[in-house]
Amino acid sequence: MRTLSRRVAVVVLAVLVAAAAGCGRTYDLETVRSRADEMSERILMAYFESDAHGEELNVASIFEEYGDLADPGLAEHVDQLRRSETDPRLRKQLDFLFFDVVGTIVYDDLAVIDDEITNIEASGAVTLEGEEIPYRELGDLLYNEEDSERRDAIYLAMGEFESRETNPLRARVVEIGREELREYGFLDLDEFESLRRKLDHDAFEETVVRFLEETADIYWDLTNDAAREVFGTDVTEVSDYDRGMLFRGAEFDEYFPADGMMPLLRKTWSGMGIDLDALTMIHIDDEDRPGKEPRAAEYCVRPGEDVRICLKPVGGVYDYETLFHEMGHALHDAFVRVDEYEFQRLGDYGVTETYAYIPEDFFSDDAFLEESGLILEADVRRDFLKKQLMSDLGSARYYASLFRYERLLHRGGLTDEELIEAYREHMEASRLVPLRHPEFGYLSSNEDYYGVNYLEAWFLAAQVRATLEERFGERWWSVPEAGAFLKELWAYGSELSSDEVARHLGFDGLDSSYFIREIREAFERYS
Repeated sequence: MRTLSRRVAVVVLAVLVAAAAGCGRTYDLETVRSRADEMSERILMAYFESDAHGEELNVASIFEEYGDLADPGLAEHVDQLRRSETDPRLRKQLDFLFFDVVGTIVYDDLAVIDDEITNIEASGAVTLEGEEIPYRELGDLLYNEEDSERRDAIYLAMGEFESRETNPLRARVVEIGREELREYGFLDLDEFESLRRKLDHDAFEETVVRFLEETADIYWDLTNDAAREVFGTDVTEVSDYDRGMLFRGAEFDEYFPADGMMPLLRKTWSGMGIDLDALTMIHIDDEDRPGKEPRAAEYCVRPGEDVRICLKPVGGVYDYETLFHEMGHALHDAFVRVDEYEFQRLGDYGVTETYAYIPEDFFSDDAFLEESGLILEADVRRDFLKKQLMSDLGSARYYASLFRYERLLHRGGLTDEELIEAYREHMEASRLVPLRHPEFGYLSSNEDYYGVNYLEAWFLAAQVRATLEERFGERWWSVPEAGAFLKELWAYGSELSSDEVARHLGFDGLDSSYFIREIREAFERYS
């Protein structure tokens, strides 16, 4: 996941704010970029220490050290520069800069609240049956719990904690962000993000609606079959707190032992000609210690020089997928070859999510599972891959519906009751079954459109896979030339958008049909 990277990029551009405008001064943007990079490094290290060692996060204090650079005049100055720039590449660089400067100014008023939310989640705990459980562990606990009544208790505890402790703060973040953006000429975050990405949100919503419609029957059949197998009932009768059991696949855990993760990771990339042990710029912290964030994450402290992965191995396919996903991010950041700050740190995060999904999706590839020795029995692989398909499709449908909901949330004008009902409506369009407690997720689920990156990545990853298979064969992940091909793409950093990467590969642009085709073909094979 890259949500923290987006936050960091927004905060970091505060450096640039002072450098360019205000009081008739002249500014050296190269010095400003250097300072911005320095701040980015410090903030990412703070996130790493918080996740890896449980240290209190205080990004706001780092931000304050660069407060002399927080001059809103930069937005106007860079806006003027970009409008007059005729070189396409320099114009793109200034576009990246302009939107992140505006985002930085907005974040200046949100950093303290975001820190408060993070620290509440890091230090918070709930009491279940006399046992105090850290909030951060509840998600994994719910996912792995076998007893239905205890799952219900965990689900309610999580939702009530969020409603009580963090939702009021999240509501303030949305409201303040909207007010700040309006001061800079944007109607709301929806318009800001649409213009920043050069992505027509109205047209993209039509794309995701078609995706939801074209995959609804498949998803219904998959979830209904799973409900009958797990609970002996129709999926409409499965409670919210039990839905995770449809996707859990505990019966497959034995095929994914914790001590096999790192060896498989090294072996897989070695097959593509990439020796992870020789990449001294990538550091993996897989030590199990108290207070450590259980979910793996990647931290690009210095592009091409210091890239870190933090994880707490427990085994199971989810752990394997997450590690491979984060290594995809790490390799992208390790092999970046563009020098410009904006093309190293900013830009379209849909691209880096694409490079993360490509290795994650090895665990939905029949040939990979067999050749790697993970699951040798054909009938077991079939059952496993059917569950993988349901899980992957469920995630994509969730983010499609979340995008539609976030457009309503960020535009404003709706009461809490109306937002809760809208959240229910869109989530039920994704799930195809009723949602019991929409009041739990209507604010905590907001990711400020980061989910658009995932949607772009699902679509683009299918196009990249099609290219890899065409050039290097179905088992491209065992061909060294495939690794060289990926290195060429990684070298661009974030200079190219998802649409531009697709065009670079010879397509007419970003196209969801390749992903939908993969889903249909997998459904026909495994159902």
